[in-house]
Amino acid sequence: MNRFLFLLLVTCILLTGCVKQQTIEEVTMFIVSAFDEAPNDQIDFTISAPKFQAGNPGSVSNILHSQAGPTIRGIKELMNKQLNRPINPGRLSVILFGKELAEKGLADNLDAALRDAQTSRKIYLAVVDGKAKEILQANSSSTEETGMFLYNLLHTNVRSGLVPRQNLHEFEYAFLGKGMDPFLPLLALHNGKVLISGLALFKDDKYVRSLDEKQMRLMKLLSGNVKHGSLEAKLDDGSYVAVDNIGSKVHYRVRTDTKTPTVAINLNLIGEIVDSRGVRFPTQVQQRIENRFENDLTSTGMDLIQLFKKEGIDPLGLGDFVRSKTRNWNEDEWKKQYPTLNVRLNVKVHFTEMGIRK
Repeated sequence: MNRFLFLLLVTCILLTGCVKQQTIEEVTMFIVSAFDEAPNDQIDFTISAPKFQAGNPGSVSNILHSQAGPTIRGIKELMNKQLNRPINPGRLSVILFGKELAEKGLADNLDAALRDAQTSRKIYLAVVDGKAKEILQANSSSTEETGMFLYNLLHTNVRSGLVPRQNLHEFEYAFLGKGMDPFLPLLALHNGKVLISGLALFKDDKYVRSLDEKQMRLMKLLSGNVKHGSLEAKLDDGSYVAVDNIGSKVHYRVRTDTKTPTVAINLNLIGEIVDSRGVRFPTQVQQRIENRFENDLTSTGMDLIQLFKKEGIDPLGLGDFVRSKTRNWNEDEWKKQYPTLNVRLNVKVHFTEMGIRK
């Protein structure tokens, strides 16, 4: 036993000695990077490195380093020639892509991140409506480093039920998988502030169009079970109602015994009225409010599905679902069927709570 423990200890020491050690003071750490299109088919690569003021730990500024070149590896080498500390992606948590670059495709630009063992597969990706570098140049927060601010912005809105989750691993899976297409949050600058303006939709790895905030909320509901988020509806009398989503469940069913598959999407939402502007006694009109939300969600959802079929994209992964239920599923045949696919959306809304005021 002693001999075994001795050999185990020696092995651990040898393995530890093989790891290249780097301290934070010796490298340029960055949390966010940005990719934009550059002339001559090159890439404009930008990183934002934090700079903390001595004696004032609550204050942080950002130093941008930008370089253009044909490959990410070559760009990093050029950057290192200009820095006294080599860049290290160990804390990279957010990657931004300019809209023009995303329209040409992201596969080649993500290749370097996917090959790098130091890059986490859980990092957030986002498309910027404009130049991605402009997001890093904006004064997002005076107390929080830009990269951390963007990470928290995306992470908070994914958890709150507004933004469907899609990290590096999930984007790669949807891009390479059959019968599905990826999507990413869309960021924009408004009055100098960064905000999530919608959802960017892709056909394979190319950005094709975006969804607005209302469509994005429904996309979240149709993508999986959700326990957070809020919805609004306008009643026939002009009054407005806001509802918190206590818990929603979505279930897909498919019939393959017909010439063309039929997909039924059943969405059940349990909510609580938190704001009833213009409705004095919401309990007396509960059924009418539930019906309004059901009609709005069904109408918006079917318009969304028709949009997907028109664009030839499948962010909901309907093809992947049908493939899992169909023997000898053929991708080429599915692409021919998809534009005329029969999809039914059934929505049920129920309010268990009406708030304190009845």
